[in-house]
Order: sequence, then C-alpha cells, then structure tokens
Amino acid sequence: MDKEVVLKKIQEQELLLLKECIKLCENNSIEYFALGGTLLGAVRHQGFIPWDDDIDLGIPRKYYDKLIELLSDNEEVVLEKNIINLNVLQYKKKENIQIGSESYSVYIDLFPLDGAPNGKIARKVFLTKFLLYRVLYKFSIIDKLNIVDRGFVGNLVVGLMKKSKIYKILSSERLVEKLHKIAATYSFDNSDFGGNILGRYREKEIVSKKIFGNSKLLKFEDIEIRSPEDYDGYLKHIYGDYMKLPDKKNRIAHFEEMKSKE
Repeated sequence: MDKEVVLKKIQEQELLLLKECIKLCENNSIEYFALGGTLLGAVRHQGFIPWDDDIDLGIPRKYYDKLIELLSDNEEVVLEKNIINLNVLQYKKKENIQIGSESYSVYIDLFPLDGAPNGKIARKVFLTKFLLYRVLYKFSIIDKLNIVDRGFVGNLVVGLMKKSKIYKILSSERLVEKLHKIAATYSFDNSDFGGNILGRYREKEIVSKKIFGNSKLLKFEDIEIRSPEDYDGYLKHIYGDYMKLPDKKNRIAHFEEMKSKE
C-alpha cells in the first residue's frame, strides 16, 4: 500500500491517543510539554511533520507516575516499555491496526523530564556518566538491533559487536535500571537545567529551565498542545536552523525507521 496512505492512517490513530492523553493531563493538573519532532511539527507545520508520525511528550517526573496510573485505567490501551529506547514508556493501542496486508502498532512516547547539575563541570561529569551507561546498555541489547539503514560505520559496529558476543555478559535489566536511577538524581523543579535526558539527542536535550518556563499552547492538527515557553530556543538548541526542510532522502517516517532498526 502507498506509504502516504499508511502514514496518514497511523497519524490519525496517534492523534486520537494524543487527545486522550492531553485530556487526562488537563483534567488532573499534570504538566506536560511537546518535545522533539512533535514540537517541531507544531511550530513548522502546525501539526505532524508531513512525512513523520512520531509523537513525544515530556512530563516532569513528579507528575510522571500519576499520569501512568491514570493511563493504565484505559482497557483499550497498554503501557509498554520500549527496550530499544531505554525502556521509555509507550502509550499504545492494545490491538495493532491493519492497513492493507500490513499490521502496525500505534503509540506515543512518554518521557520523564529530569533535572541536571547547575554547575557546568558537574553537569558535564553527570552527562558523561549517563552516556557511558547508555552505551553499555545499547551493547547489552545489540542482539535485538537490526543492522539495516545505520550507515556503513553503524552497520560495521553492530555487526562486530554481535559476533563478539560481548552483550551476553551485560545485564540489560540492571543497566537500564541504573540509567533511570541516574536520570532521576536531580529534581526537574529544583534545578536550573533539565530536560529529556533519555531522549535521542542525549546531552542536547538538557537545556536551561528558563526555556521550559510557563508552557504555551500551539496548534497541532485540530487541537492545541503545550510547548516550552521558549520553543524557539529549544528547537534551535537541538536542530539548529529548524525551519529549513531536510533533503527528501532524509525524510523518513517514524514507522519506517522503527521497522528497519528494531
């Protein structure tokens, strides 16, 4: 089936999940922020990035457990840990959707927002320690990764690590537990810096708390979502010139990326 048709159907289902999640947050005074490509889509396209279907929300950790408890009451969805993505929780439809001959999972990613040390050197040490454990964790699950579409160097590293069997001596459960423990060391509310340390952009995800500030409402498809107050500063910090569209060869839908890398 045509990729654009598949993408549109997945986006429609994810938007329904997003609406449910936002309604719960608003009704229970739970603070949240659109992050990453979701925020980029809201600012640049007033909705989904046209070629993407990724939805990321960040929730300060003090609200995180409360939201998870509320979401767990919906019998039509499940909360599932994404082992490839540091056990970040996915709010996911219980049943995959069928589009043509293919079956697709529909979910949104829920990231806890944590603090980081205020001092520049202490923050660097903290993030370096976290990155080390993150690398070890990726090694521990390397047998679950596909080498497709990672580029020559990425494919080579993954292939060699699989052959070395080093991952067999690493405990992925202990490592990911340690990662989350490190991430939660500093309170988001009581720190001058913070963000989504578990996110794909690693240390770039940690920004001045002034950037988050008081959330703003931005149009996203037919609803409004909350964004960091200084969303321009956030997007520039992560993407640089974020209003510039990527080359067509780099416009990869999230569902295609996940199918090739997981």
